[in-house]
Amino acid sequence: MHSHQPIFFVFAGNNGSGKSTFRNLIIDKLGVDINIDPDTIARRIDPENPESKRVTAGKEVIRSVNEYIQEGKDFSIETTLAGKNALRQISQAKEKGYEVTMFYIALSNVNQNIERVAMRVKNGGHYIPTEDILRRDKTSFKHLYEYAPIIDNLIAIDNSKDDGEIVLEINNGKITFKSNDLPNWSLPLWNQFQKDSPTEL
Repeated sequence: MHSHQPIFFVFAGNNGSGKSTFRNLIIDKLGVDINIDPDTIARRIDPENPESKRVTAGKEVIRSVNEYIQEGKDFSIETTLAGKNALRQISQAKEKGYEVTMFYIALSNVNQNIERVAMRVKNGGHYIPTEDILRRDKTSFKHLYEYAPIIDNLIAIDNSKDDGEIVLEINNGKITFKSNDLPNWSLPLWNQFQKDSPTEL
């Protein structure tokens, strides 16, 4: 048995929310060497049309994650949280005794996601169809609310104003931090956990 409890960091949020940028800012502080990003893998396979390689990239991610979990390594992934893969990986890691820390990065309005992806494309980044962004917006939040109870540390970040403000922190099912101005998307989390949390927040 490892003396050290392995940690699985999840950087989640819809396309254009800024999760890669955020991860790049803090990954050194977390001290995790391994990061799995399906977008990067898809671009490596097909630089011209990475979106067409989503499934292949997803399979590669699953393989890597399984391997790291079996070995009890600390690692991080980036995910829109819109599909089922990341959810399965979170459950799997929990079963193997991992501590799961999720940074969920969101914007107040999905139109901002669409605009930011468009700006990224102008700067040479990869394009994501608007209908995918709209669809992922719904399912990503739905999965966030559904899976929040099994995540050990959930840090909800609103990135609408570009400086990435932490709006809620939930540790072991208790709200440990709440900003005075909760964005709409974070309210279901607040409602879900406030009853078990200290009242003085």
